[in-house]
Amino acid sequence: MPELPPGVDVLWGRREPAKRGPRPNLSIEQIVDAAIEIASAEGLGPLSMNRVAEKLGKSAMSLYRYVRTKDELLQVMTDVCAVKNAPPEPDDDAGWRPNLERWAYELVGLYRRFPWVLHVPLGPTPPVGPGQLTWLDRGLGCFRRTNVPSELRLGVVMLLLIFIRGQVRMAQEVNQGAAGAALGYPAYGEMLRLVVDKDQLPDLARLVDEGMFDDPEEGMSEQELDMEVRFGLTMIFDGIERLVAGYEEEQ
Repeated sequence: MPELPPGVDVLWGRREPAKRGPRPNLSIEQIVDAAIEIASAEGLGPLSMNRVAEKLGKSAMSLYRYVRTKDELLQVMTDVCAVKNAPPEPDDDAGWRPNLERWAYELVGLYRRFPWVLHVPLGPTPPVGPGQLTWLDRGLGCFRRTNVPSELRLGVVMLLLIFIRGQVRMAQEVNQGAAGAALGYPAYGEMLRLVVDKDQLPDLARLVDEGMFDDPEEGMSEQELDMEVRFGLTMIFDGIERLVAGYEEEQ
């Protein structure tokens, strides 16, 4: 029987404890909780095995008994956040759209509560942690009472996941750009006016002249992010509705 790859065994609690050395005085849960606290307060930059060990009052070497690398720790942290913030089971009586909309906005909330999750590199395998698979399963479950084929159900859920990740991360980067303005850099709209030529880029130049890129110095507010996400999701859901209706008509 094949073994789970390194890191995946930790996600599922299937790593065999070390049989040599001193008796364990830590747990993977303590390590992950401490790491999440650091990342949530300070971002991923200051996060290191040494920093986590310092927070726990332990040596860095003692952590390697539970996680092999920082990358492995990041994967476990991400999945623990997914587990603890998993969406509810779909309500079969509510219909696919209300269920999927709830799933999508729960995902937006997860990324906003833990913005560092969006900066964790993808692991060596496709999503396989219990938290990630729970989210995937509950997204797929929204189509339980439809005739949409399996491959399209998966495609829709992945489309939503990619859109939401991109939208929330873009808002983060816009806000980081606003922080740059505080250092004396020109605002984005001002920079575009310096480089966009009306003859070479006429359609973009029109939007620049209309002030479409003149974001406020404080960046994108939560209300503005909500509006952007809601607009995009409405467009996507309207398209999904036509897809679902087409398969219902075939029956």
